[in-house]
Amino acid sequence: MAGTTSITVPKRSRRGWRIAGIVLVVVVVLLVVAAVGLRMAFPPARISALLAEQITAATGRAFRIDGDLSIRLLPSIAVRADDVALANAEWGSRPDMLRFRRAAFNVSLRDLLDRRIRILSIEVDGADVLLETDGAGRYNWQMAPRAPSTGKASAPLALALDRLVLSQVHFAYRNAGKGTSREIDIESLDLAGQGDRNRLSAGFKLGPQQWTVEGDVGRLSTLLSGTDDWPFNLRFATGGALMTASGGMGVGPRTGTLSAKLTVRADSAQPLSQLSQLSKVAAGLPMPVEASADLRRNRDEWRFDALTLSLAGQLLKGRVTWMATRPAPSVDVALSGAEIDLGKWGVGRSTGKPASAETGSRKPVFGDVPLFTFESLPAFALRVALDIDRLTVPGLPALSGVKARAVSDAGRLTIEPVSFGAAGGEVKGSLAIALSKGTAPRTEVQLAARSLSLDALDELWSGGKQFKGGRASLAARLSMTGRTPRSLAASSNGEVQFSVRDVALAGRAAALDRDIVARLVDVLLPRQASREDLIVQCAVARLPLRNGVAPIDRSIAMETRQIAVAAIGRIDLAKQTVELEFRPRVKKGLDLNPGSLVQLMLLKGPLESPELSIDPRGTVRQAATYGVAAATGGLSLLAPALLGEAGVATDCGLEAGAAKGGKASQPEGRKFRLLRPFESMR
Repeated sequence: MAGTTSITVPKRSRRGWRIAGIVLVVVVVLLVVAAVGLRMAFPPARISALLAEQITAATGRAFRIDGDLSIRLLPSIAVRADDVALANAEWGSRPDMLRFRRAAFNVSLRDLLDRRIRILSIEVDGADVLLETDGAGRYNWQMAPRAPSTGKASAPLALALDRLVLSQVHFAYRNAGKGTSREIDIESLDLAGQGDRNRLSAGFKLGPQQWTVEGDVGRLSTLLSGTDDWPFNLRFATGGALMTASGGMGVGPRTGTLSAKLTVRADSAQPLSQLSQLSKVAAGLPMPVEASADLRRNRDEWRFDALTLSLAGQLLKGRVTWMATRPAPSVDVALSGAEIDLGKWGVGRSTGKPASAETGSRKPVFGDVPLFTFESLPAFALRVALDIDRLTVPGLPALSGVKARAVSDAGRLTIEPVSFGAAGGEVKGSLAIALSKGTAPRTEVQLAARSLSLDALDELWSGGKQFKGGRASLAARLSMTGRTPRSLAASSNGEVQFSVRDVALAGRAAALDRDIVARLVDVLLPRQASREDLIVQCAVARLPLRNGVAPIDRSIAMETRQIAVAAIGRIDLAKQTVELEFRPRVKKGLDLNPGSLVQLMLLKGPLESPELSIDPRGTVRQAATYGVAAATGGLSLLAPALLGEAGVATDCGLEAGAAKGGKASQPEGRKFRLLRPFESMR
C-alpha cells in the first residue's frame, strides 16, 4: 500500500526478548520455589520454636507463644502472635514476668539464618509487665544466658531491637522485702533506635494524673549484656509538674547502682501526691516547688547531693542520704538557708493586735486543738541538721543564726541543741518527745533566753505602746504529757523562771486589761506619785510547777523606784485560773507614807481575763493560776514583753522569796537579794 512503511524486526532482537522472558520466568519460578522452600523450611511452628529457643538462650528465661501464629517471609520475617509470655525469675511471685495479648514481631531474615536475633520491630497491644525484687539484692530483670545441657559455655548471643511500640500496658513494680508495690498504666509507648540510643516517647496514667515522657535511653543490647551502665535522659511532664532525669543505671554485676541528675518543678501538690512515696509529704508542701539534686545509689544507699529546694520561692540547700538497710533504715538530712519566712509557708499566727475584751468572750489560754496529730514516730532513724541565717515566724521577733539538730529513733524525738538570736538576745534550748503507738506523748523542754529587748517584743506585740527600754530573761525546765495545750499544761512538772529590769511603762499603758503589770503598779502606787516616773527597776517570777499547779509564796515580786511588791497565792494551769495576793512595801529613804499605799490587792479569775480588786482589810487569799508560757489574751502577769531571761542586777532590791519562794519575812526597808539568772536552775 502506498505511503506505508514496513519495519522488520531483526531475528537477533526477537531472540533477545525471548531470552529475557525466559530469564524472568526462571527468576519468578526461583522466587516462588524459594518462598515455598522458606515456608517449608520455616513453618510457623518452627519459627515459634526457633524464636523461643533463641530468646530463652539470650535471657535464661522460658519464652513461649501460646496462641495463634502467622508469618510473612519476605522481605523480612513478620510474625504475629497471640498470648506471648516470658517466664519470671524462679523466686518471683508469679510464673510470668511478661504477658502480651497480641504481639507482632518483624525479624531480620538474614540475621535469623545466621542464628542471630535482630528484631526490626515489636508491636504489642495489651500487656501485663511485672518487675520485682526479693529485697535481698535480686531483681527479676537480671537475666543471664542459660548454660547448655552439655555443660559447654555457649557463645554470647547478640539480641538487638530496633523499634518497640506498646499500647494498653499494665506495669507493676513489687518489692517483696518492703511489702510494697507500685502500678502504672501505659497508654502508648514508642521506642525507636537512633544511633547507639533509643528514642522514647510515651504517655501513661499514674492514678488520675496523665503524664507524658520524652527522651532517649540505651539500647536493649546494653541492658542485657550487663557490661556497661544503661544510659537515660528523660523528661516527665503533666499538668502542673515537670521532672527530668539524666544519668546511667548499673546492669549486670553493677545492678543496684544508679547515677543521675534530677530536677523537679511543681505548681500544685496534685501531681506529686500521685507518687505514693511522696503523697503525704507533697500534701503539706507550699507551692510552687522546685528541686534539683545529684542522685547516687549504691545498693541500699541513696544519696541526694548538691540538693537545692525552693518552696514558695524560698531556697534551701543541703543533702539527703537514705539508707534502705533492713531492718534499720535511716535518713540523714542537712539543710541551710539564707532567709526563710514561715508565714509564706502558712506557718504561724497573725501578727495583728490582740482583740480587746469588748470584742467578746475570750478563748481559754490552753485549748484542745492537738499539737501532735501523729500516732507514732517514723520506724526509721532520722537525723536532721538545720542552719538558717534569718528566720521569720509570724508572732515572734525575727530569729537570727538558727541552728538545730534533731534525731528520731526508737520512738523518741530529740531536738538538741537549738540556738538562735532574738530581740537582741540569745536563746538556747532542747526538746524531747517520747511517743509510742497507743500512748500519750511525753514532752521534755529546756529553754534559756538571755537579754531580750523589751522594746523589740513590745513593738511586735502591741505596736510599741506599752514599754520603753528594758531587758528580759527566761529559763524553763518542764516535763509534760499529752497531745493538746490543755493536757500539756495540766500535766506540767518543773520550773519556769523569768526576770526583767529597767523597763518604763509608756503613757497610760492603754491596754490595761492585757498588761496586768501596768494596772498593778497603777493601783499600788500612791496617788501623788508621778506617772512619768513609773519605771519597773526589776521584776522576777519563779513558778515551781507540779501537775500543772504552781504555789506562789513570794516567788513573784517586783520593784519600782517607790515600792517593792511580792505575791502569795496559787496558779492552776489545769483549771486555767489565777488567784494572787499582792502586798506593797515602801522603799527606805523615800518620802512616802505607807498608809497611802493599798495594803492588799487581789488578782483573780481565769487566765485569759483575770480581774484586779482591792481588799482594804488585807485578807490573805489563796491564789490559783498564771499563764507563764501562753499568756496570749488577758493575762500576762509581768506583761508579754517581760517573758525572758537576761542579766538582772544582783542589787535589784527584791526579797529572796521572789527568787526562792522563801517564807521568812524581811525587816522593813532592808535591801533584798534578787536571784541571779538561772541560779535555781543549776
